[in-house]
Amino acid sequence: MPLKLKNNAFILVIGIGIVLRFFFLAHKDFWCDEFLAISLSRIPDFLDMVRWIIKNDAHPPLFYSIIRIIFRFTQSEFGLRFIPCIFGVSALILFYRLLREANIKNYLLPLTLFALSSAAILWSQTVKSYSMLTFCSLLSSLMFLCYKKRDRTIYAVWWVISSIFMLYLHNYGIIVVLGEIAIILFYRDDISVKKWGIPLCVVFLFYLPYLLGPLFSQVAFAKTATHSIVHPILRISYTAFYFIFGETLSPLNYIFVIPGLLLFLIIFIQGGVTGKNILNSFSVILLIFGIIAVFVMKSTIPQNLIHLQPFFFILIGSGAAKIKSERVKNLVSALLILFLIPPLWYYYTGNSLQYHDVSKLIPFKEISNVIEREENKGEVIIINEQRERRFVAFFEAYSPWDWYYKGTLPIVEVSAENTEHLESELKNIYSKYNGFWPILKYNSAEQQSNEYLKNFFIQSKSDKIKEMRIINNYSFLDILKGKQEYYFLEVLHYIKLL
Repeated sequence: MPLKLKNNAFILVIGIGIVLRFFFLAHKDFWCDEFLAISLSRIPDFLDMVRWIIKNDAHPPLFYSIIRIIFRFTQSEFGLRFIPCIFGVSALILFYRLLREANIKNYLLPLTLFALSSAAILWSQTVKSYSMLTFCSLLSSLMFLCYKKRDRTIYAVWWVISSIFMLYLHNYGIIVVLGEIAIILFYRDDISVKKWGIPLCVVFLFYLPYLLGPLFSQVAFAKTATHSIVHPILRISYTAFYFIFGETLSPLNYIFVIPGLLLFLIIFIQGGVTGKNILNSFSVILLIFGIIAVFVMKSTIPQNLIHLQPFFFILIGSGAAKIKSERVKNLVSALLILFLIPPLWYYYTGNSLQYHDVSKLIPFKEISNVIEREENKGEVIIINEQRERRFVAFFEAYSPWDWYYKGTLPIVEVSAENTEHLESELKNIYSKYNGFWPILKYNSAEQQSNEYLKNFFIQSKSDKIKEMRIINNYSFLDILKGKQEYYFLEVLHYIKLL
């Protein structure tokens, strides 16, 4: 490709990647994991927040500390997501610099794949640490290569800073540092082990306070986590799927999944076994460490390893570069890019039948606005979603509905988990109010209890004047068992017949 055309293509790819990361940044309401960051931001004392994180969370406190500062100035979706988005954009630019530093000739392909990755975009638009972790991983890797090649102290300093930040952003950041140590050992004929002694010691000393206690506490906490995918081989397979398609393409969408997985797998293997440059070797080592993490830590999920995704794309680019025929190479590259378009399309259109986790799509604000417009005095909102009670020592328990609803009606929680006598509780509510707004979430309580609640109001001389079924979805495992689609959320409005 001519240099001018290549430069134009680079500008186009970076531009598209930036636009996609900012596009619809505030479109979706906060998701439950984002409310964890919000809850931590609401703890009055900073040290109380850190102590809570170390005891009850699987992540270091740095990201939450940053969000805590931002929360003092804004609580909007755009405001809180702006920092993750900026780091998502910066990670894209850093990835380009890393590819060019390593003299990757076919750099446009991995760069384009990363720019169009629905997973990378999603975490750039979510109040979570993953885009920042990816940024620090790429910065650490770039400074590592720069210091190796140029032996300038400034690169060692930035490597130390980025590595420390990476370790305190996410515990799986250790994978990148271990990968860099492995490269130092494997390439000791080309890399001076001695000159890395001081930078490595500095990183170790800064990480030591966390390594001596909090890390083990969080590892113990993570081991108690339960996930639906238990077998490590299945989790590795899902991670590979996630690196390619993210979480907005259904595994049952075979027309894209089967040919896409096969093509990526073939090119990936070719890139892994034929690449000879240091960045290729580094990428292989990182992915091997990622696989080991899946086997060692049963709670490992694809999101924990998303900072390794760019290195996966490096091997894809290397594999495609090995194709001798220029025409075939261009065709394969185009197909690889095209397979990323469907999950991207489903992500922005909010297609709930493709989302792996439809709780990210709950329109809290929209439903709250409907209730605010149509509510009447003497009515009540009934939710079956449990309120967040882990922080009751610091502030009152609340749910996303408490956060988004700005009307005057009381919100009462009637969940199967927290209501001992469901019938008595419903009779008590019925006696106090004249109108009822049940908001029923179908994965947070048994369907039987939801049906019981609806039947109660029907049998209690109440007239149903509104019914909204929202977020058509299915469980992947349920489909395999022969079950059908269902609606994730149901909003009803009953009026007592006087």
